[in-house]
Amino acid sequence: MPFERGEPIVSGTPPADLTIVVVGIGKIGARHAACFQQAGHRIGTVDHRSGADWDRVSRVPDPTRVDAWVVATPTATHLSVVDEILHCRPDARILLEKPACYPTDLAGLMRTIRQHPRSRIVVNDVYAYSEAVRCFGDSVRELSASDPIRKITVEFTKNRELDVANGRFVDTQYGEAGYELFHMLSILRSILPADDYRAYLRAAPVSVTSEMRVRTLVEGLPEIELYTSSAGFIAYADLAGFAFSEPVAKDCTTHASIPYGTEFRYRVADVELDSGTHVTLVFEPRFGSSVDFKNMHSVHVRDAAHVRDGVSQHHFMISGNHFEEALLAQLELLHSVEEGTALIRLAELRRMAALSTAVSTGTFPQPSETDQPGDPQGNDRMFARLGSGT
Repeated sequence: MPFERGEPIVSGTPPADLTIVVVGIGKIGARHAACFQQAGHRIGTVDHRSGADWDRVSRVPDPTRVDAWVVATPTATHLSVVDEILHCRPDARILLEKPACYPTDLAGLMRTIRQHPRSRIVVNDVYAYSEAVRCFGDSVRELSASDPIRKITVEFTKNRELDVANGRFVDTQYGEAGYELFHMLSILRSILPADDYRAYLRAAPVSVTSEMRVRTLVEGLPEIELYTSSAGFIAYADLAGFAFSEPVAKDCTTHASIPYGTEFRYRVADVELDSGTHVTLVFEPRFGSSVDFKNMHSVHVRDAAHVRDGVSQHHFMISGNHFEEALLAQLELLHSVEEGTALIRLAELRRMAALSTAVSTGTFPQPSETDQPGDPQGNDRMFARLGSGT
């Protein structure tokens, strides 16, 4: 039972007064717990550190009374935690933090899903439910109907060196691809038709660099470039530097570098049309000028004559916490899809793994080499009823 492009399939009636157990109470797990608690749900927590209600999933008193589980532990432990939950509750509804697991655990995760055909598992995909991304995609589709897309550029850059020094967000297998590529692919999926997006995921890039810059040319598709740097080196400051006004942000975009310890994030998506018009999504352009800057985003349309001077013929702001919106939408999704449904973004995980291999070996694996045991059909659909084998 496939659903394409990651669009929320919901019942229209958000579930209320649920019992939710959050496994892992680090920074991300704490955000999950706070969001669901604020929405009126009952929260329990599992973690080895002090402050949690239980130190293991197996110690949760009555797992049959748990309506949903959140797995927000380090990526290396995701598979073992999912296995432990499903051992206690074979029909569990699980919201799993991204990425679903490391490449070495993909086959094991697929086996686990097939062995529990009553379970429902969704990988947290924040940008698939973002109102800002939706508005951006709508603007691109409207304009590209008469002015085809020439190039798509997505950049998510932040200086993560302080995070790494503190032991946070250290990806030992996906490497640079593990930090932001999942989000960037969600934005790309919001722009491209489903068939084009699948063709992109299967195509070998023409170049991959270590920071990571991924350039792909596929016949029939626009040129696509994805770029991310956890060292804070900005590649495309000219695409969205105009949207920031505060000195700290302007200094970063002017020097194309985010200093150590700075919280500024340069997250932009830009579509260049054949006419030279640009449609640009800028996340958090009010950095430094508003306490709520993380929940304010903008979309700009500039024709060819105004691209260099940064003047928008049309722009609008979108407000909203897309992390919280995504969590609530996916909680509803978990309670509306059929048993045996898993949204694990398998094709994206395989591409991330292949890009990591390309960085370390200089060779991008062919699709047959990235297929994992337990998935004989090479199923890379966004949604799949894995439990039924379809």
